[in-house]
Amino acid sequence: MAMPVFTLSANDENKTMPEYSMLLMGGGLATCSSTSSRHCSSEEVFSAAAKKHSQFQLSTEHLQAINSSGFWSEDRIIEQQQTLAVLEFLRGQLGSDIVSERELLRLWRGAEIEVDGIWVSGRNVYAGLSSRELNFVMDQLEVPVMVSNNATRSSLRSREYADLANTKNNFTVELHQKFVAMAQQIAGDKRKPRILVVTASSRDPFAAVDFYTNLFAEAGADVSWLPISAASQAAWQTGNKNSCEDLNKHLAEQHGSYQRQRVYPDLMVQKTEFCQAGSKAAVAQIRRSDGIFFNGGDQSLTLRALRLDDGSASAELQQIERMLEAGQIVVAGTSAGTAVMSGGSFNGQRTPMITNGDSFNAMQFGAFDLPAPAVGCDKDQSCSNGLAENHLTYSGAGGLGLFRWGVLDTHFSERGRQGRLIRLLHDTQSRFGFGIDENTGLLVGFGRSAEEPGVRMAVLGEAGVYVVDMNNANSSGEGSALNLRNVVTHYLTRGDEMELNANQLRSRFADWKYAPNNLAQPLLTSGDIFERDNYKQLSHLLCMTQARQAEGRAVRVGQGYAVSVYKDHSSYTRQGSFRQQGEEIAYCSYRNMMVDLQPAN
Repeated sequence: MAMPVFTLSANDENKTMPEYSMLLMGGGLATCSSTSSRHCSSEEVFSAAAKKHSQFQLSTEHLQAINSSGFWSEDRIIEQQQTLAVLEFLRGQLGSDIVSERELLRLWRGAEIEVDGIWVSGRNVYAGLSSRELNFVMDQLEVPVMVSNNATRSSLRSREYADLANTKNNFTVELHQKFVAMAQQIAGDKRKPRILVVTASSRDPFAAVDFYTNLFAEAGADVSWLPISAASQAAWQTGNKNSCEDLNKHLAEQHGSYQRQRVYPDLMVQKTEFCQAGSKAAVAQIRRSDGIFFNGGDQSLTLRALRLDDGSASAELQQIERMLEAGQIVVAGTSAGTAVMSGGSFNGQRTPMITNGDSFNAMQFGAFDLPAPAVGCDKDQSCSNGLAENHLTYSGAGGLGLFRWGVLDTHFSERGRQGRLIRLLHDTQSRFGFGIDENTGLLVGFGRSAEEPGVRMAVLGEAGVYVVDMNNANSSGEGSALNLRNVVTHYLTRGDEMELNANQLRSRFADWKYAPNNLAQPLLTSGDIFERDNYKQLSHLLCMTQARQAEGRAVRVGQGYAVSVYKDHSSYTRQGSFRQQGEEIAYCSYRNMMVDLQPAN
């Protein structure tokens, strides 16, 4: 498999590489939109025509579709019957009324009915469905949100709108505007930058199209949707020119997405035409663009959209690789759209892509090079390969391979993912890992001359990037008995920079940060270090004070791990404050903080 190498050759001296070619965000962006008004500075931002929420209808036809014999397995017949019984009961209350998702779920969970002489709670029925089953049910009930067009006396599909000017969180605004500015650098100053939006990570690849196209248009770009997905790639790989007419089937098989032609008829037409135009037209669309953005969801779906069944790069991915190497396009991703960038080869070692898992299960059971178990598969016993829902899985072949210098992880500190990243690096013998916090971006720039062959990185946004270096780590034992010592970690925050050159990682803290002057030496402990952002809070106190060590535990039912985070002679810390929206935000960055992990007694 050919891997991109982002350095300039002697024949490329006339190339002008942009300052930064990638913006990798950790998810959790808080953008004001018509469906997320809580992120808006004012409640009266959008007109009545804007989509405020999804809508659902319990028609006879919809309930018959839910009763499809082809979806429910034999051992889930009871769940199928009880779900239909509750929905039939609600249909008796609602008739043909159209309701919001919030209202539908309120009624569902509040229902109490008798089925075959047994009282059944709607709340229990709802909680007993796996994510796959619940998505199927909700998809079958969803209907389009329509708005009247008085000029044409017709109805149009209502669209979700975004509003950066009224977004409360300035870090979110900054990140989106930064990507558009990066694309503008590619486009030059004669026209707007052309940005493509890829929604392939979503289970429903139509749901975020309106949001992102409107968002980047408002930020000053000329925006188009690139409708590539696992479904369209599957249709192309059949070799049957009529396969694009079966996109509904491919969407169900690849994404677990149903009835999208009813909810988004115009976008389904666009996706079908894109599929029928074929791969050459998709490549041409990419060639004309200055930037390409990948949304969040499931990185495995994006991987199937841009790699073929044999693992080789599709023509679309090859075009992105060529343009990225030549400095002709910039790439951004958020959440799964960031995680999927990992891959390729670094120092002769293939870089894996993380796909699933939490820190506790990672430390207890290790990493598995297997497809990620489906969300909620513990409920319907559909988890495959002997895995449980939260086991750590990865793709050993990697992701798209546009970022080859280490494993990328997202939603990092907020979900306590330090343990899972460290364990994956150990089990795959990978050296570097980069965990990006929510509402935070990692800027990546490639060498701009033969004298500057390395990769440069900088942190932008609200929080930080956790970097793991396994070069000097040592271990003993395996499985749940694994002992790991001398794991080197860094935490870089806003304004900090890194450079990776000749296998050496160097960091530089922002010049507005200074040595901590808090002389306290508190006793730092956490009873559940990988829950929420406990690890980040503990290490922040270690960074800000003269304490030398912090201790944490991650134990369930008498099993788990003890974690030590400590300073040694090479540790270095810097703190500083940044004013945002009238609020002082305290940062503390560190270099060479050591971590040991061992089974808890």
